[in-house]
Formats: sequence, C-alpha cells, structure tokens
Amino acid sequence: MTGFRRAAAVDEVAPGRSLECTIDGQGVLLCNVGGEFFAVTDVCTHDRGPLGEGRLRGYAVECPRHGARFDVRDGAVKAP
Repeated sequence: MTGFRRAAAVDEVAPGRSLECTIDGQGVLLCNVGGEFFAVTDVCTHDRGPLGEGRLRGYAVECPRHGARFDVRDGAVKAP
C-alpha cells in the first residue's frame, strides 16, 4: 500500500478509542491518542488475533487473546 487512503472521519474515532477498518483489503486499526492519530495493522504478530478487539491504553494496544502489547506509534512490541 502506498500513498494515503481515507479510512474514517476524525470525529469517528474519539480520543482514547480505536476503530477497525479495511484499506485495500488489509485490516487496519486507527487509534486516537489525545488527538494524535495512528494506524497499525489490525493483527497481533503473536497469534494473529484481532487487535481491534483489545484495549487501547495510552500509546499501547493490547491483544485480547494473550495480552501482547504494541506501541501504536511504530508497531513495536512492548510485551511479552
């Protein structure tokens, strides 16, 4: 995927919340952290679980299956 794609309107993702969407056939999780927006792949690299069903806490999204956490700013694994 190259370039920008419209995924949602700003008011569709409240601060502290996330929104699952599909862009060019790929699941994407849009996250609003204090008015900053981030987009990450909506898949846990640990077991392919849907991150969008997990909890967003600050800059970390937690996989609902095993608790793996990822930084929404860069996708870095934070735990385990």
